[in-house]
Amino acid sequence: MGYGAYRVGVDIGGTFTDFTYIDETTGDIHTFKTPTVTEDPNIGILNGLSLLQDNGIAPEDITFFTYGTTIGLNTVLQQKGANIALFVTEGFRDLLNFQRLRLPIPYDFRSRHPEPFIPRSRVFPIKERLRFDGSVATALDQDSVDEAVKKAVSLGVEGIVICFLHSYINPAHEKEAATRISEMAEGVEVNVSSELWPQMREYERAVMTSMNMYIQPKVKRSFQTLTKSMEDAKVGSKPFITQSNGGIMNIESAAELPVSTLFSGPAAGVGGALEVAKRAKIDNIVTFDVGGTSADISIIEGGHLNYSEANTLAGFPVMLPSVSMYSIGAGGGSYAWIDNGGLLKVGPESVGSTPGPACYGVGDKAALTDAFLICGYLNPASFAGDIELDVNKSREALRPIADYLQVEVEEAADQMVRVAIANMYAEMSNVMEYQGFDPRDFTLLGFGGAGPVLANMLAKEIQADGVLIPKSPGTLSALGALTADFIHDEIKSIQTLLDHISIRDLQESYVSLIKSAKQWLEKQSTRFEPEQKLQLSMDARYENQAYEINLPLSMSTFDEKGKQTITDSFHDLHLSKYGHNDREAHMEIINLRVRIIGSTPEAEPKRVPEKEVEAQPVATRQVVIEGEKYEANVYGRDDLRQNHVIYGPAIIEQNDTTVLILPGWKSDVDPFGNLLLRAEKGEA
Repeated sequence: MGYGAYRVGVDIGGTFTDFTYIDETTGDIHTFKTPTVTEDPNIGILNGLSLLQDNGIAPEDITFFTYGTTIGLNTVLQQKGANIALFVTEGFRDLLNFQRLRLPIPYDFRSRHPEPFIPRSRVFPIKERLRFDGSVATALDQDSVDEAVKKAVSLGVEGIVICFLHSYINPAHEKEAATRISEMAEGVEVNVSSELWPQMREYERAVMTSMNMYIQPKVKRSFQTLTKSMEDAKVGSKPFITQSNGGIMNIESAAELPVSTLFSGPAAGVGGALEVAKRAKIDNIVTFDVGGTSADISIIEGGHLNYSEANTLAGFPVMLPSVSMYSIGAGGGSYAWIDNGGLLKVGPESVGSTPGPACYGVGDKAALTDAFLICGYLNPASFAGDIELDVNKSREALRPIADYLQVEVEEAADQMVRVAIANMYAEMSNVMEYQGFDPRDFTLLGFGGAGPVLANMLAKEIQADGVLIPKSPGTLSALGALTADFIHDEIKSIQTLLDHISIRDLQESYVSLIKSAKQWLEKQSTRFEPEQKLQLSMDARYENQAYEINLPLSMSTFDEKGKQTITDSFHDLHLSKYGHNDREAHMEIINLRVRIIGSTPEAEPKRVPEKEVEAQPVATRQVVIEGEKYEANVYGRDDLRQNHVIYGPAIIEQNDTTVLILPGWKSDVDPFGNLLLRAEKGEA
């Protein structure tokens, strides 16, 4: 029997399952990893729970358990989902095949759209039609529904998706068809687009609902298995699931809307970065997550996450709100190659975890990790805590590249790193400039296995204000899961000119959305009583524009001057985003949105002790940085204390990553053990 209370966050990765847990009594935060079992990721979780018990933490003392699942994501990527059917409005049977009639790769006439989850043979036209305003043009024909159900059942489908034209504004036909399916096909799951996400644009709505149904059976089975295993182990908390919007929800809600978990792992990492940034009292952050295959960034402005509805997965749109993330370059497993023009390239192809970089002893391609090792950034005797690297294998793999470039192996490795940084710089600059952000106003937060190695170099290139490295960069997604709030989004598509709707009707629509959002939060069945926060917004555009921008609002907007306030705010927002506006043009409202946030208790981490003596290096190592050789001091991360200052060139080693500090830069240790790197005066 334990004597404390513990909150546990878990992130399931391709290689490891990361655990972060906090002792609510002392504030101590601990992290560890267990191998991910690809065939059944739940095993990695259960193994981790066993390790917790071995360390004296009784299952019943776990009062809050949150994890990010990759079941849905892998099901989509591996195309191993359920056998399902789709019911559409008569005349729209080819909806999934036509898609948006755009080339996946502009100007590449050989590019092809991905194959839909549902083949045309399992798409059934239903005789019915609604007009754009929701009025009935053709009543729902029950005979066509009955015939379609019989055909679908004869094909052995596990589920049926319903997506009729304009159902977002009038769901009556979809609901009627769903009722009939339930009567005729007992045991067949039904997903109704107007219930899952009632947003206009029928192709995107059909894809999202189909994707939800496609992954739902497998996700549900996984959830049921894990829940029973945790109950049998007498864990004191039911599992909560992380979402793509950076929040969490109970496992019942996740089972109904598994599509909302697709990007939950990276989103949790950004959420963990936000938590670290808050502790460091830094409002503007660019997260920099470098794993084995890619480098991803997200922008946090003013202490708030940025969101996007223009997400894609395997070539398909996923229009649920998700934390905005952008891929900007290579990961630690990306390998070097020479293109047809004789130029050195790094990535985008990766060696993966198998065979891995050449230094692992199996592969023969020189990956970025091999370049790190040759340049002296990594400790060959103790990589990731207990993995021994073979530098000779790295040299052998890089030798052909070096010979082609007519340079020494060390110089070739240095060039690999510089090529990777140059690509990241170009991509990051494009992302930030497009959104009107100045990198000099932001701090780069590096995490993931390779992020802290490259963060200082990239920050120098983009002239960032500094670099922030969390205490445990390799398990930041698990921390994000642990500290996430309950978040839920509601939407209503209306598509009307602002001039054509009364401020009272607008207010009533928002009141209805708020009611639904609060009902969702009440169903989360948590031991917490979350403090509620509401965020109102609308998607708006100038009349006849193709796409819209999101305009934040508040309930105080709905007064006698409400329309003028909304109009002025829209013009100002358009000007700030695009550099121009048109105050004479009419404003068109497309969607009304409400987000509810139910806060969970803050995790108050224990502060690290203050320094008693200056930090002492445990070794020195020769490193190659930007074409120059240096003797760098090497420090152990666990030896660092609050207010320690480390001057570059230096290396800080820890179990889950390595931090590289450039010459002319220094690192301060903050009260929570985070590293804040800044250029010394005159060196930026």
